[in-house]
Amino acid sequence: MKNNLTILFAVATAWIATVITSSVATAQTTEFGTTPQQNEVREPGKRPRFDVTLESSYTGAGKAKFRGADSSNSDAYNVSLGLSTRAPLNEHWSIPLELRSQNLFLGSPAGVPVPENIHTLGFGTGLSYRPNDRWRFMALVSPTLYKFSDVGGNDIGVSCRLTAMWNYSPSLKFMFGVVFSPDSDLKVMPMAGLDWAINDQLDLRLIFPKPRLIYTLNDHWSFHVGAGLNMVTFRTSDSLGTSIGLPQYNDAIGTYRDIRIGAGVGYRINKTLSVEADAGYSVDRQIDYTRIGERVKFDPTPYAALGLRLSF
Repeated sequence: MKNNLTILFAVATAWIATVITSSVATAQTTEFGTTPQQNEVREPGKRPRFDVTLESSYTGAGKAKFRGADSSNSDAYNVSLGLSTRAPLNEHWSIPLELRSQNLFLGSPAGVPVPENIHTLGFGTGLSYRPNDRWRFMALVSPTLYKFSDVGGNDIGVSCRLTAMWNYSPSLKFMFGVVFSPDSDLKVMPMAGLDWAINDQLDLRLIFPKPRLIYTLNDHWSFHVGAGLNMVTFRTSDSLGTSIGLPQYNDAIGTYRDIRIGAGVGYRINKTLSVEADAGYSVDRQIDYTRIGERVKFDPTPYAALGLRLSF
């Protein structure tokens, strides 16, 4: 199931960071899931727009499965904070900047390589080129700190993204790209996605990591159904493996993944602030230790999430 869902996400969607969507005011697409802005690209010398996102979610306790055996239950509480902006250099060139902190708190079954907490901090920057109103190209390099304690030289990883966006029409945009993540279990992943404003109220966003269909009731309220992915690459502590009698898991690289299906509601408080809540089912949650060749899987369980977005 994991492979099928991963392929579906990779083919049908495209990467975009720190996305918490709000309502769509007209039958025009937004900048791939971001809140509509009057001036999406600001002139050099003007203060760039900042987007701040705060997301929190809880995934219910599911039985952990390791080496073919069932263990005790393990839940997951996630808090992530993101900051992004784009600093214009001139009419065509700009510098994207991203900062994201991901924090997971997990129930740790005895004898299973599940860390009690995962903390990472990632920074991204690169170049964005917009030759005309129809095309945009972007290259982004993202170094990430994989843990906060006992930090060494091998606790920083680097991923890269190359993307292109094509404005086919005011109501339809396509995006293509590829992500290189040497430390992830998916080291190279091609991407494709679209944002289609079907009419003034319906918007189909096949966008990674939150593909969804959005119904906008009015300027404030919107409703959505879709899927979501919470994923982070991390490094375990120097003592996790020793504590469970499996020393190979000391200082080990892992990828945590939680694929969800659900529905929710969004409320746009004003032009700068919006809130979103959704709930559903976590259908595929696991920790993959690719270099060791083992993984921990968790039974499907319900989840609930709450997010805030501030744009100024």
